Amino acid sequence: MPTPDVRGSFRSLPEAERYFRQKVNLPTRRWDELWQGQHARAFVVAGATRDALLADLREAVDAAISRGETLADFRARFRDIVERHGWRGWTGDGTTAGFNWRTSVIYHTNLRTAYMAGRWETLKAFPYLKYHHNTVRNPREQHKAWDGKIIAADDPWWQTHYPPNGWGCRCTVTGVSAARLHAEGKTAPDPAPPPVEGEPPPEWAYHVGVADQGREIADPLLAKTLDSRWSELPGRPYHAYGRPDQVPVDAPRAMPLADAERSPEALHAAWRRLYGDSATLQDPSGAEVLLSPRVIEHWLEDPKRLDGRQKYLPLLRETIEAPFEIWANFARNARGQVGLRRYYVKTVRLEGRKALTLIAEVLPGGVWGSFDFFRGARPQPRSRQGLLVWGRPVE
Repeated sequence: MPTPDVRGSFRSLPEAERYFRQKVNLPTRRWDELWQGQHARAFVVAGATRDALLADLREAVDAAISRGETLADFRARFRDIVERHGWRGWTGDGTTAGFNWRTSVIYHTNLRTAYMAGRWETLKAFPYLKYHHNTVRNPREQHKAWDGKIIAADDPWWQTHYPPNGWGCRCTVTGVSAARLHAEGKTAPDPAPPPVEGEPPPEWAYHVGVADQGREIADPLLAKTLDSRWSELPGRPYHAYGRPDQVPVDAPRAMPLADAERSPEALHAAWRRLYGDSATLQDPSGAEVLLSPRVIEHWLEDPKRLDGRQKYLPLLRETIEAPFEIWANFARNARGQVGLRRYYVKTVRLEGRKALTLIAEVLPGGVWGSFDFFRGARPQPRSRQGLLVWGRPVE
């Protein structure tokens, strides 16, 4: 198994490259706009809010992971990128010390999380895992205390302590077989260390390998059945952005379909009238959303899915093009896999009816995935959390 190079770079590890390359670029203003395992699915650099800038920064990190470029190599690339894009948000003070600190955090955080996520491909086959503290000039005493502990691989302790488990953490893990455990003079694994307040810091208390790949389910049929059941992960709530509890109520631009339009023929005909064979819409943030009739076909597979939402297909366009808010957040399925979603939130008042809150969910690649509605103008916190991509100004 490749190990960190003494020069400060990492030898190539295909699993680490796979982990990094499956990430999606996500512009953010602050590092804590994403939380814990959400970072396993997104490439972010705090303050890098322009797509072209983030793409160039990502290319620099990819070179470090795939080609073993050193921190000095990365700093040269970083300086060139900053100058070409005129980026002023890379550090707060503009000093050499600030430059060195910021580039070191970006470089080491991305390489170490990618490396340890990649190692999990092999480590998860072992019944036990051994914690290794790598000596540094100013070691964390708590991490030193964990050095050499051999703990059962399925112990919940690893869900919060699998490294890296702190800023600048250089600890690692090796797999231990039952025979190796006995060879080290142990008849049973070590008990998990008792919890220590603040260790790991809350933002690092997650397992990067599990966040990347998800937990396995033994029954393939069950795994297939549950694979489509996704639920939102906790994210930064809407009120943290100064957004109101109540979504303002808009007058609709379109009216619902007639209740009778629920047969396959009627729904497909209505779709073609509204969107043709397919349609590409642009939201207020500049992103494109592809509307495809495949979602309707999914509804028609089971009559129970025709619960009334089909009536609101004409309002889908304005939910995308004129929402109140657009959110990006992560969802997890029953296997533990994590994926990025965008949520479009809008509330309208239909003639003679109560307010109706509409939520359009968009999958990676900008493809429309679902359309839900809620009677009333309740806050809908599940869809209004994570990263606020765009919000209508609040009066």
